[in-house]
Amino acid sequence: MSPSMKILIFMGALGWGVIFYFAATSPLSEEYYLCGHRPERTIEHRDKRMIGAENVPVSVWPWQVSVQYRPNSSAPFTQVCGGAIIDQYWIMTAASCVNKQQKRQLLIRAGSDRLDVDDESTQQSRVARIIKHKRFNPVTLRYNIALLQMKTPFELNEFVYPICVPDDDTADHRYESCHITGYNAQPAGDVGALQEAKVDLMSRSLCNRPEYWNYTVPADMLCVGDFGGGVDGCQTNIGGPLNCYVKIKERYFLIGIRVKATSCGKPNQPNVYLKVYSLYYWIERAMNMALH
Repeated sequence: MSPSMKILIFMGALGWGVIFYFAATSPLSEEYYLCGHRPERTIEHRDKRMIGAENVPVSVWPWQVSVQYRPNSSAPFTQVCGGAIIDQYWIMTAASCVNKQQKRQLLIRAGSDRLDVDDESTQQSRVARIIKHKRFNPVTLRYNIALLQMKTPFELNEFVYPICVPDDDTADHRYESCHITGYNAQPAGDVGALQEAKVDLMSRSLCNRPEYWNYTVPADMLCVGDFGGGVDGCQTNIGGPLNCYVKIKERYFLIGIRVKATSCGKPNQPNVYLKVYSLYYWIERAMNMALH
């Protein structure tokens, strides 16, 4: 973990838990930098997909990042995936988004309301290291997770700071609400704007029915969205966060990262996310080993 990262161990209603938090380095109080510290969102946009729906300021979801790539030095950076800040040095995204041989061609953009405008709050960093899960399977998408270590740490403030990484115990808590977030990259609509949509988590047994994902969703994944379609993150938001508010903790947790986008808002094909809490100890080990 980075020198700024600390661990808070707490006793909750359902037992012991662990969350990451960060030592403050600015005049703002340390409490401000506790991970996932945002009021619960109560606005719903269930009649549209996230991509093409209502815009939202990055201060609402300050851990959201754009993972960008350029094929050569003369080409512009364009978004290929989404991701989430889990530490000022670390981004979490999907393993299918990144290639270790291409880390020099990657850029992480944070603190932006839009991708086509450099806001005063915008921060950018290049990638120093890519850690992909060794068991990642590009066919089944099992273990589709990657950690990106930044060359330059992000400066934490109200526009850029981390979401909580859940452990196994967090899965037992009730999520008051969950949202998917990402930057609109569709041909129609307000391209490049940060957007959100409230979603429901559904049982894996329901999601795996033959008329839906036909038993292709494994135990380390979960489904969100509507069977009628219309709420989706689409291809360029693979790796983007599923943000769930845990009321007993009064903060947001990174419950899942988007791993599948074979369709975009089509009926009977809900969003599929990797369960982050099932890989908590891998995340912790990978970040610790990177420092040695």
